[in-house]
Amino acid sequence: MCIRDSYKMVTKEFKDVIAGKYGRTPTPIDPEFRKSILKGEEAIDCRPADLLEPELDKLREECSEWLEQEEDVLTYAMFPKVAPKFFEKRRDRKYGIDGKNSDAEKKIHMV
Repeated sequence: MCIRDSYKMVTKEFKDVIAGKYGRTPTPIDPEFRKSILKGEEAIDCRPADLLEPELDKLREECSEWLEQEEDVLTYAMFPKVAPKFFEKRRDRKYGIDGKNSDAEKKIHMV
């Protein structure tokens, strides 16, 4: 039995390791073995994080109306759907606004 026969089916995670998406392996991967696993997909030979676009400034701009502290950007980055509601409730509590009975569009806030 050839060793390649035992790799006809591989998990996505194993394929990602072979492709270099988790960084370099402790020992180099045989190029022929890599080709047989990736089946034409591109391998990453650099640090995978270098391929990511910078996002922090974009996220900071998106949540700028709620920022009170630097950690708010990270909260928004991790929970983009939930964080705005949290920030609004925090702001309402801070200024004594009844957020349930206010109309943000008309800028009418019950106190």
